[in-house]
Amino acid sequence: MTDRPRKNRSARDLVYVPLSVVAWTGSFALMMGAVALSVPVSWFVPFERFQTGFPKKMLASCLRLTGSRIRVDIDPAFDPERPCVYAHNHTSVLDAHIAVWAIPGVFCGLENEAHLHLPGYGWLLRMANAIPVPRAREGRYQKVAAAFRDRAARGISILTFPEAHRTLDGKVRPFRRGVFFAARDAGLPVVPVAARGMYDLLPKGTWLVRPSRIHVRIGPPIPTAGLTNEQVEDLTRTVQRIVAAWVEDGRWTAAEELAAFEARVGRAEPAPPPVAERPRTAAPPPGRPPPGVAAARSTADV
Repeated sequence: MTDRPRKNRSARDLVYVPLSVVAWTGSFALMMGAVALSVPVSWFVPFERFQTGFPKKMLASCLRLTGSRIRVDIDPAFDPERPCVYAHNHTSVLDAHIAVWAIPGVFCGLENEAHLHLPGYGWLLRMANAIPVPRAREGRYQKVAAAFRDRAARGISILTFPEAHRTLDGKVRPFRRGVFFAARDAGLPVVPVAARGMYDLLPKGTWLVRPSRIHVRIGPPIPTAGLTNEQVEDLTRTVQRIVAAWVEDGRWTAAEELAAFEARVGRAEPAPPPVAERPRTAAPPPGRPPPGVAAARSTADV
């Protein structure tokens, strides 16, 4: 399982046409079903109160239709109850679905404002507290930063894709620093999220779905309070390197990268140990029973 560029698609890809048709049709039905069921409930209960119930299960189930096997490892220092900003690599239109599958706890997305006006999908985004990013640059940062503070006050984390655009070659593009500044100004920690294998599943430029082995890493929360502008830029590059090393080479370098970052900013607390040293079981994927006391220390392939 590696995220590597595919230069040419051959006639063999035709065998994935039936699977792709089923996956797209089923995913659309599940998303519309989630909207239809959630809208009446949201009239009486805020969406964040029931987001991790049937909406999460229905949206995550879209990935089951692709025939992929998914593994999630969560850093032991991660607390799903503490609001944070997730910095996730951007590969596929299914990135939000893998985030829903992998990330426990309540979160919303940072979305292009135009997406909130799309039929069906836009309704779900608005109901799910998505933060719109205006097209106009004037005052944009101030609006987004204010929305970060609002979601944090309500106990809602924010999912971001700092690359801004999907990768064209499977490699992680440079991260934009805006979401990191907004995280600092809202007093929120940043959590790296790296999904390896998504480029093999559904890269940009094709509608064909190919079953893949996907391995997601959720890193430790990185405090942003008190960082200077230069240190925020340093953090942006540090998180990008952590995510890129996993996505491109299968190396989880969070411990050493964060230890070096903490040393540069002069913090006394060292970075938490990597997942391999003290693994923690992630929330079970939809349809699977919760692990028992003697369960595996990280989620198994499903």
